[in-house]
Amino acid sequence: MALLDIKGIDVSYGKSLTVKNCSIALDPAKICSVVGESGSGKTTVIRAVLGLLPGGGSVTAGDIVYENRSLLKLSKGEWRSLRGRDISMIFQDSGAMMNQTRLIGKSFVEYIRTHESISKQDAWKKGAEMLGRMRLPDPDRIMNSYPFQLSGGMRQRVGIAMGMTYQPRLLLADEPTSALDVTTQAQIVRQMMELRDEYGTSIIIVTHDIGVAAYMADHVVVMKDGRIEDQGERGYILNDSTNAYTRKLIKAVPSLGGKRYV
Repeated sequence: MALLDIKGIDVSYGKSLTVKNCSIALDPAKICSVVGESGSGKTTVIRAVLGLLPGGGSVTAGDIVYENRSLLKLSKGEWRSLRGRDISMIFQDSGAMMNQTRLIGKSFVEYIRTHESISKQDAWKKGAEMLGRMRLPDPDRIMNSYPFQLSGGMRQRVGIAMGMTYQPRLLLADEPTSALDVTTQAQIVRQMMELRDEYGTSIIIVTHDIGVAAYMADHVVVMKDGRIEDQGERGYILNDSTNAYTRKLIKAVPSLGGKRYV
């Protein structure tokens, strides 16, 4: 049975229909990559899952079912208990989502105490432990740093640490590697896959990088102009799909020495 079932949703901003008839099913402990050009509706889909559509956006058709529960019918209180614990999100630049004038430790403590009745001291300790699990060196120093004092890769790992504090069943990742150098991208991708292996976390990763998608995903969804253009198991999408847009995306991946690494 699917952990998450997006059933033919439309997403609208006012009178503008942005995403049309989108259906994606995600099983437990599986990774789904949603790929496509900028503006194809990728981020809109995962924001709809988390109930965080900006600017008055809303799901105007279809349903989003998580563990046999419609997410579209949740109250604000139910959302508060679900976000962060069962479903978490990593943003494109986690550092930009943090308050630049507050220590990372204070932000982390506030995040933990939003979801758990715990002292500030114990929350600080728990935050530092999570940073250590993300293989960040000297967690206490990072807890006592401001976001702007860390590299982009370190900020992303802080974001992943926050998102994984309660070992959520579902992790939504919005272009988590796009602002990073290639070496750091590889480290973040490996760590996300380890989260799946260690905790059984299901992941939806939004990316324009078909190479990242091919490496990580069990299932690949190709979006174009707000619609699903193609989808299937990784092997099918990479090798067997005859969809013209899918083939175009794959051909756009750079080759090295005549070999294309997807």
